[in-house]
Amino acid sequence: MKILFVHPSVELYGADKILLYILGILSAKKHDITILLPKDGILVSYIKNVSSDIKIVTDERLPIAHSKLGLKDYISLPKKIRQIEKVFPKNSFDIVYCNTLATVLLLYTNWSKKRICHVHEIIENKLLNFAFSFLLRFRTENVICVSRRVKNNLLFSKNYSVVHNGIPDFAEADFQNKVSEVVQFALPGRFMPKKGQWFLIEALKLLPKEYLEKVHVSLYGSSPPNRMEYQDELKDAVKKADLDSIVSLKPFTSDISQIYKNANVILVPSLMADPFPTTVLESLMFSRPVITTNNGGAVEILDETYAKIIAPNDAMAFASSLRFFVDNQEKVFEMGKNARNKYENYLTIKKFETRFFKFLQMEALC
Repeated sequence: MKILFVHPSVELYGADKILLYILGILSAKKHDITILLPKDGILVSYIKNVSSDIKIVTDERLPIAHSKLGLKDYISLPKKIRQIEKVFPKNSFDIVYCNTLATVLLLYTNWSKKRICHVHEIIENKLLNFAFSFLLRFRTENVICVSRRVKNNLLFSKNYSVVHNGIPDFAEADFQNKVSEVVQFALPGRFMPKKGQWFLIEALKLLPKEYLEKVHVSLYGSSPPNRMEYQDELKDAVKKADLDSIVSLKPFTSDISQIYKNANVILVPSLMADPFPTTVLESLMFSRPVITTNNGGAVEILDETYAKIIAPNDAMAFASSLRFFVDNQEKVFEMGKNARNKYENYLTIKKFETRFFKFLQMEALC
């Protein structure tokens, strides 16, 4: 079967990783796969590692829908679709698979009569949500949502499917949690206010000095391409709070094992409604307990035996959760074991593959 994947980015964050796992599942079943990307980037080398048979096409004309589009941009979209449509002949694929809502406009090409959209986003702006929901439903009902939170956010979503992601097992024998006098916390993710780094700073400011002496936080990530100033602003916020010795900013790394090996507890304090953060899945796989907010899809798989769940912007609750792990270091091991059990029982790549085919009714791809 000939399948075209359309993806809007070439980095290695959550939706990019899930795309790699899906490509691995389908390429192992010997399907003819092509992927259309807006440009070259780190993701391309990873796709090549999945399978040398996957054909990669890049085209900067790829129309990507996002919240920053102005009226002029929207008016030009039909023209952009007609331009990009020339990349492939009509009906040249059995399936066009749009990965994320940002590629929803590619559902309107004539490349295939069967179209699938995998939604990884929660759109909180009501007007934009209506626009995306309408574009999606008007063109296909074959929609995968990564969480119930994502599905419930979309309009007209009654017939859509929820498929919780799963990830491969990268954990090794030496990933046993080792806690010393200082508890190591890690927050992997884009440097941007909605991801919670500034929220974390407010929580740390509430900790007494004797607790700060027993805490270290590593922030792994980079600024969004269109907001490069965020990294400097974050550094300034850390310095202004006099937390330079407590908080370290570290570059994004594709070797995620280093993030988790050097951490005891993972922080996912998103202020935005995070659809189904891959960071949480990785934390459970690496036997690491989590502190996260309750406004996204992660709470659908979490409970208090391996996670501390707080409200967004509740700095006092966040500080209390940090103190909990300082005061109860034995809980790091116990909760980490529970986290690993959850991963093995529900979040492995094999479990994901089963859900992927069952809920999408894509048995023809098996």
